[in-house]
Parts: sequence; C-alpha cells; structure tokens
Amino acid sequence: MNKQPDETTPETVPPADRRIAALRQAAQDKHQQAVQRADAGIRKLIKEGEEINFRAVARRAGVSLDFLYAHTDLRNRIEALRGQQRTEDRPAPQTPAADDGTVIHSLTETLRRERTTHRERIQELEQRLAAAHGEILRLQRVIQSHGPGR
Repeated sequence: MNKQPDETTPETVPPADRRIAALRQAAQDKHQQAVQRADAGIRKLIKEGEEINFRAVARRAGVSLDFLYAHTDLRNRIEALRGQQRTEDRPAPQTPAADDGTVIHSLTETLRRERTTHRERIQELEQRLAAAHGEILRLQRVIQSHGPGR
C-alpha cells in the first residue's frame, strides 16, 4: 500500500515537532500528577479530621497555592469542604439569661470569633487576588510573546 504524501508517520515528523509533542505530554503528565496529589491530600486531611483550607492542601500535596486556585475543580472542592467544616464547628447559639452577667462575655467572645473569621476571609481573598494578578501577568507575557508580527 502506498502512503499518501499528507500522511504523518514518525519518519516524516520533524524532530522539533516530536520534541514539542514530548514536552507537551510531559507537561500534561506533570499537571495530572499534581491534581492527583492534591486530591490525595484532600482525602488525607478529611480522614485525619484536619482543617481543610488551601494552605493545608498545598502543604500536604506539595503543590502551590496558585495551582489550587487556578484549578477550578480543586478550588471549588476545597471551598465547599472548608464551608462544611465551618458550619459543623459552629456551636449551637445559646441564649444567655439577661441577669446572668455573662451577656457581655458572650458578646465579646462572639465578636472575637467573627473578627477572626473575617481576618481569615480577607487573607484568603488577598491570596486569591495575588494569584489572579500573577495569572494576568503570565497571560500578558504570553500575549506579548505571540503578538502581531510573530
């Protein structure tokens, strides 16, 4: 059987294209391994009853925070699990007696917890903003390197 000139065989593919294909495959494999490590890290944190947040998953999985924020499925899963933990950890509201003398103490403690929660949320949002800025910078560099006339 004669081969058509437009068929691509390993002999007809230029070495540079083979190297590019190999590099792409290696990058995909590396990305998939990182996703699997992150997934395994989340499962371990759940199993061990540890707090689930982006830093804990990143440490456990050996991946960057940017990677977790950039990977939509992982980000949504971590946020959902973190939200579940927060609602599970929240104590049932108590109604102190007015003459109990602990009203001020209870309100102060509630305020302290809310401040801590807000600080953590602000810190998380700042990290996500930094990751977004990094992604924008990366994309601008890609655009510049592939700009008009190239």
